[in-house]
Parts: sequence; structure tokens; C-alpha cells
Amino acid sequence: MLRKLLQAHGKQLIRFCVVGAICYVTGMATLISLCELAGAHYVVGYFGAFLVTNTLGYLLNGRFTFAAHDSEHASMARYMLVNVVLLTINTSALMLLVEVFHIWYVAATVVLATINIPISFFAHRTVSYRLATQVDEVGGQVDT
Repeated sequence: MLRKLLQAHGKQLIRFCVVGAICYVTGMATLISLCELAGAHYVVGYFGAFLVTNTLGYLLNGRFTFAAHDSEHASMARYMLVNVVLLTINTSALMLLVEVFHIWYVAATVVLATINIPISFFAHRTVSYRLATQVDEVGGQVDT
């Protein structure tokens, strides 16, 4: 079933990854700038990068990835709720990787970003933009 969903939404997933790459580069620049140039703690830098990338991601995903029109735009509250849940989980995972396993915060961020691609795609698709997908018994998909 997961394979069918990925086949049905492959182009959308690619666009999501392009937006994610733009946000990732922007977020890493923000994180490193805050930590290395401004001397902020890595968790503070991570939150700062979160705010920047989520605003950018909301705007780009709404237009480019999910082609939401102004009247169909995702609620910023839903979008942020999904990301706050992901942020909470990822911040805990980041702290675990950095403080327990002594992994460099940038490398830990790369690992977490990779894990989050499919999770955040389906979360934003179904929760933020409310694009439900049903796969019928013969393998076709129906978007609602």
C-alpha cells in the first residue's frame, strides 16, 4: 500500500523534496549562523532555524507542492501544529544524538532531516492541506 501511495504521489513528493532542500539549506545557514557566528546554544539555533524554515516551507509548499489556492490554503495553525509535533520529537532526538552519542549537531541534524522527509510529507498532505488519499482495491487512487 505504501508503494502505491508513493507511485500515486511521486511528482508531489519530488516537489516536496525540492522545497525541503531549499528550506534545509536556509535552515542550516540559519542554524550555523546563530550557533557559530552569534554564539547561540545549538537548541536556540535549532528553534531559530525552525521558525525561518517553517514560514518559508508553508509558503512554498502551499503554492508549489500542494497547489493550494488562496481559498484552499492550509491553515497556518495546522501547518505549525504538525511542525511543532515534529520539532518536539526532533529536538529530543537531536539532544540525545548530541549529548548522549556525542554526534556533531550538524551531522545529527542531517540524519533527522533524512528521516523526516516521508513522515512530514504525509503529515502535511493529510493534516495541513487536508488532501486525503484513498487507494481502491484494484490499485487506483482517489484524491479527496
